[in-house]
Amino acid sequence: MIPLAVFALTVGVGLYLTSGSPAEVGKPPARVATAPPQPPPAASIGQKIEIPTLGLSLYRPDGWVTVTADQNAQNLRRVHMDDRQFQELAARYANSPVVAIAKYKEPYSDLNPSFKINVRPIGGFANRAPEEILAAALPTFGRAFRDLRILEGPRPGQVSGRRAAYARVGYTLRAGNLAVPTVSELWIVPKGSVFFMIGAGTRADEKNGTRAETGRILDGLRIE
Repeated sequence: MIPLAVFALTVGVGLYLTSGSPAEVGKPPARVATAPPQPPPAASIGQKIEIPTLGLSLYRPDGWVTVTADQNAQNLRRVHMDDRQFQELAARYANSPVVAIAKYKEPYSDLNPSFKINVRPIGGFANRAPEEILAAALPTFGRAFRDLRILEGPRPGQVSGRRAAYARVGYTLRAGNLAVPTVSELWIVPKGSVFFMIGAGTRADEKNGTRAETGRILDGLRIE
């Protein structure tokens, strides 16, 4: 089972773009931006994934697998969301990630550490700070998971040398008889007429995969 951080964020942004105005978003507290990313370390050697039309590239670590669109959809159907209306709206705004990788081959009986990237038109958020986009989406994310806790952010940061926003959230992901405390990290990265939504998810206890692993994937990500 794969964490649905980017999916839920996609739905949140989709709902906001159709029902709200960026001017209504309160400004998040000012934070110091993170340092620019370093070049990919030697340990990041794996399969290089490139999407030239988006100027996007990253390394899939050795042993990790690509998640197909069908597998992503199957995981979505398995997850129990607390708000049924939100689950119905999900079908309208869901879109397959441009990149989705996981540590273990699906189907996987536990929460599968993963890293996903979605892309959306920037629309009404043009010229807005990435923190505003993320701040607008997070409350809707809470409709899917009512025990959602914002552990950090939204705050300014950098991804691939670009201005970005970052947040870290905790929640319980439920599917069937499984209930797993989960931590997801989220980044918003604007680029021209689109913005990238990046999400990485692991078990909160990190017993089968760590946030350091997904952090190394982010370090090797390039957006030209």
